[in-house]
Amino acid sequence: MKRKNSSISINAPKEAVESVLNDAPSFITNWPYVVRVSMKEGLKVEIMMPRFLFRFRDVYRFDHHADYNSHIYDGRGAKGHIALVVTLKEWQKEISAVLELSYKGKGEFWLGKTLQNFVESIGSILKELAENRPVQEQIQTYSRARGSTAANVDFADPMSVANFLSKSRMIHSGLHILGEGGLLGLVSELRTTMPDRILYVSGITSDGTSSFKVLLDGSRVLAIEHRTQEGVKAVKVKNDEDARAAFDMAAGIRGAYMVNVWVPVGGV
Repeated sequence: MKRKNSSISINAPKEAVESVLNDAPSFITNWPYVVRVSMKEGLKVEIMMPRFLFRFRDVYRFDHHADYNSHIYDGRGAKGHIALVVTLKEWQKEISAVLELSYKGKGEFWLGKTLQNFVESIGSILKELAENRPVQEQIQTYSRARGSTAANVDFADPMSVANFLSKSRMIHSGLHILGEGGLLGLVSELRTTMPDRILYVSGITSDGTSSFKVLLDGSRVLAIEHRTQEGVKAVKVKNDEDARAAFDMAAGIRGAYMVNVWVPVGGV
């Protein structure tokens, strides 16, 4: 089994770090090399690790275990076994996280550099998510920044998405059938019951083969991404041409999706 380690200091309260680690689906979704996440029959994650001209791809079923200062994310796939252990250390007001990533499976002898980058990137993502997650006494201070935070979201930049979600809360989760009108019909439906100006909406099919993300300001699309087996299409709306492309993409997204909706903490 190949093991790689990393450590990072986090300028955030322990409760903020714990809240990130305890939300395993959201945390793992932000890892590098993650291609697809499905919540059908447990937490299943497709990971593709590159090395030279090769791509080592597998679907892992993850379990999350925690004790007073450690979190374990144990993933077992058809071709391998991957596990991440995050141990928190607290000294005075300083929080540090020690991460150990283990992998056993196809290509393990070639993946040393890839695994090191993997664990270091996870540490950076944990730091970003925790340092930007509001604790209770901070919530009201964010209200003025909501609009600018949403405007900075670009689905081609995972850290911009992580930054936005770290300051948001989920207000809806459920199965929706996207028929005539595609995603635009869902947006109209959501707007009848959700007064929040900024909405982040994501959806994934039960088999994980198709997913979407869209960020809305009122009825206006700020950014949209659609993933299928054929690839990924994304649009960051900056002009009229982008707006038309985003509209066409949204209109073409159809089928049965498990949909989640987030709004920024503190409103806009």
